[in-house]
Amino acid sequence: MTPQDKRAIPGGLSTALGFTPWIIYWVLAGMGHTTPAILFGLAVSLGINGYRLVNRKVKIMDAVSLIFLAIAAFVTLLLRSDVLVFYGGVLSDTTLALMAWGSLLLGNPFTYDYAKEDWDESFWDDPLFVKTNQIVTAVWGVVFTVQALSGATSMAMGLDGVARIALVAIVPRALLLGGIAFSAWFPHWYPPRVLAQQRPSNINTTGVPEEMTGLQLIEAMPLAFDAQAAGGLAATLQFILEGEGGGLCYLSLEEGRCSYHPGQVPQPTLTIESPVAVWDAIARGEMDGAEAFMNSSYRAEGDMSLLIQLNTLFGAG
Repeated sequence: MTPQDKRAIPGGLSTALGFTPWIIYWVLAGMGHTTPAILFGLAVSLGINGYRLVNRKVKIMDAVSLIFLAIAAFVTLLLRSDVLVFYGGVLSDTTLALMAWGSLLLGNPFTYDYAKEDWDESFWDDPLFVKTNQIVTAVWGVVFTVQALSGATSMAMGLDGVARIALVAIVPRALLLGGIAFSAWFPHWYPPRVLAQQRPSNINTTGVPEEMTGLQLIEAMPLAFDAQAAGGLAATLQFILEGEGGGLCYLSLEEGRCSYHPGQVPQPTLTIESPVAVWDAIARGEMDGAEAFMNSSYRAEGDMSLLIQLNTLFGAG
């Protein structure tokens, strides 16, 4: 899989934006300013949801944030209830826990909304992409659940002083930071490992002389082409290799045959841009191809489903 190059807001930043109303609420409410916490959080949540609506990218967590803060404003300002003063932390964490587990049970993990910001649409229904977000959402479910239980435990035991601060402030915020770090790391670690286990991660250039490099290696790829795996696939695969031995060339796949052509094709199905050294390493099995995708060692643009098939079309086996 490969990240999109054109997006309004990267997924990681978009996720942080989604947490903004909650962070505002937690910080101000923790300082004893419940009403300002609700009003400022609600104002920010309205702004975020307005932006999402205009861009037709409404997200589950943003909607839940707006609903929670709107209800909190109604209860606190109109009903003049102190319930949020005493139970706001537990209620907010419980709401987020229900959101995470509920979205997971309904088959639409809430982190899936943010991951779409970083990945081409052709990946959105990929089982590995979905499973990755199911795992990330489950971790957030655990984080929010532990936060809620931590606050409830403090209240039930009537803790005060350092013990209370630890349970209602230090532990929850440490978990929050851990969740953010996990969300940033896991999607770049997990898929390459699974891909490497499921199918060959490199192009098969067995028997190609060591001195061959760059365009020469691509010229040899038709020798490893699996016509049976290709079936009736018709596509053009453009390569742009940078560095010594590089240049422009493309592979034409049609009627069970693969042919090499120098130069550039007007409308390729998939374009791969790579340093010669990177592509050589992948082709010779010195670098894991799937991991190279995730680390942006080379770029790809076009039909990403073809990118996924490359290992099958030209893989060892």
